[in-house]
Amino acid sequence: MTGPDHHEATGQADGAPTDGAPPVGRHVHPDPAPDTEVSTRRRRVILAGHGGDARLARDLLTDPTAPVRAAALGALDRIARSGGVDGLTTNELATGLADPEPAVRRRALEALAGPDQSGAGPTDDEAGRPDTAGSDQADAGRRDAAERATVLTGLLLACLEDADHSVLEVACWAAGELPEVAEATVDALAVVAGPEPGGHEDALCREAAVAALGALGHERGRAAVLGGLRDRPPVRRRAVLALAAFEGDDVEAALERALEDRDWQVRQAAEDMLGPGTTGDCP
Repeated sequence: MTGPDHHEATGQADGAPTDGAPPVGRHVHPDPAPDTEVSTRRRRVILAGHGGDARLARDLLTDPTAPVRAAALGALDRIARSGGVDGLTTNELATGLADPEPAVRRRALEALAGPDQSGAGPTDDEAGRPDTAGSDQADAGRRDAAERATVLTGLLLACLEDADHSVLEVACWAAGELPEVAEATVDALAVVAGPEPGGHEDALCREAAVAALGALGHERGRAAVLGGLRDRPPVRRRAVLALAAFEGDDVEAALERALEDRDWQVRQAAEDMLGPGTTGDCP
């Protein structure tokens, strides 16, 4: 498990600038602010998404700057979600997931986990309709959907090993939103969460992975969620909530131990999970 967020001796945050050094960290932009031209193109493509102008959004999908490419992905995703037939395609989404810039990969992951962007095939109802069941067109559509799902799942797995912590955190969230590919992603999430403290070095990534495992409720994620109860307080709190997806004596025992946690929010979460009267307090 990594060390505390703040140096105990000095009270200084990890990564804080010293001697006039430039700030570093997840929430600090290391690059110069976009110039006027980049900002203008970004604004245009955002408005294109709201206005349904897929052509303009697609033109800027290959912009040389990451902020504009990310905005173009978002614009095409918005068009697709609103029912537009010319919205974000599987190939465009796949390109975004493999983009060299973290900001674009993050935006692509958000699109991947959004409605109708998972690459899933036809529903059972659609497959059973007389006009599609058994037809060559329906079979081809299912094969195409399966191929899309395979490609996108592979890219999601790559993002679950991303060197950029911010991308990895969003990838964990996306995996938790896609239960249809849980068989492929649960083990990667468990590696990030860690079956015991000592998973990924970034606590936010571990917390996101534990949350995703709780959302999926897959049995192979049980050990990692239980291990999260020995992590930092935010991860422990998340692990308590994630245990709602699991049953068993080990889960009950873990929640009972969490009632004695030194963090009051962990104790409160455990009490909420176990129900009234678990602490012996009068109502």
